Amino acid sequence: MTFRNITILGGGAMGTALAINLAKKSQITLVFRSEEDAAKVREGRINQRYLPKAVIPDEVRIESDLAAALAGADLVLIATPVSAFGEMLGQVARIRTDIPVIWGCKGLCPVSGEPLSVAAERILGPEACFGVLSGPSFAEGLAANDPTAVVVSTNKDHRTDLRVASGLSNRTLRVYANSDLVGVQICGAIKNVYAIAAGVIDGCGWRENTRAAMITRAVAEARRYLKAHRSKRSTLMGLSGFGDIYLTCGSRTSRNYQVGIGLAAGTPLETVLGNLGHVAEGVNAARLILKRAALLGVEMPLVEAVNDILDGRKTPQECATALMTREIKHEKAGLKQSVA
Repeated sequence: MTFRNITILGGGAMGTALAINLAKKSQITLVFRSEEDAAKVREGRINQRYLPKAVIPDEVRIESDLAAALAGADLVLIATPVSAFGEMLGQVARIRTDIPVIWGCKGLCPVSGEPLSVAAERILGPEACFGVLSGPSFAEGLAANDPTAVVVSTNKDHRTDLRVASGLSNRTLRVYANSDLVGVQICGAIKNVYAIAAGVIDGCGWRENTRAAMITRAVAEARRYLKAHRSKRSTLMGLSGFGDIYLTCGSRTSRNYQVGIGLAAGTPLETVLGNLGHVAEGVNAARLILKRAALLGVEMPLVEAVNDILDGRKTPQECATALMTREIKHEKAGLKQSVA
């Protein structure tokens, strides 16, 4: 399957990178918030603010008029921060609800902590086709056409997932189908929290032992959280789960990792975020996941530690001590035998 016309909403790094990558196969319209922003990019074919090293092909149409951009589209990709997701989806719904809407946002509903698909169904209606594109994919790599693999999951059947995956795949982007819509979204959000922890670890000068321990235990507690949402273990061990955790926790270019680095240096969170210049979704996700985990009765000591550091309740060193001196338990989930 091929989508002849794809409209991408969001002129940030990821929206721009997707436009560049997907233009090999489809006619792409990239929508910016204002005509001023669109005109700058249209003139120089470079998104100087968010992706200055990547040239946008002439074939990509640059727009600021949402209605015009949606007029001929047969697929919509939302690549905005989570904070703008609901508003953007509402604007789409007022114009068209007859085309699939896929988002690349990696976060959760801002108040409830529920997957974004809950908001999508409320705004677009249960009959609409919508879903998420997620996995280990930094914008710079997508724009540079580095071979990249991700997953897509929709609210429809597995056949629909496969059709969308096929339509988005090209010679440098391989998209797998995944039927676990909730699990893919949770994985995309929770990996950002662990990326903050990875930044804290490096910022404190701790080495590979500590990083390996954190990532391994992160997978264990993420598995408990997904199980409480009736999601699949295979999702966690796939591209949207372990693949994205591996990428985001292992790269110094990750925004969330940079937050952890700043916090470890003792810099106030507000200053860290101000210096970043981009949205770090893991900050809000950490709070939402911890709140929802408490409601579900899921133990998440790493997420709790990240929250303590974010809110200044504990230093990284105090959190590490608390984690290392917890009650000794069996590594396998479900076995909670204490050492006498």
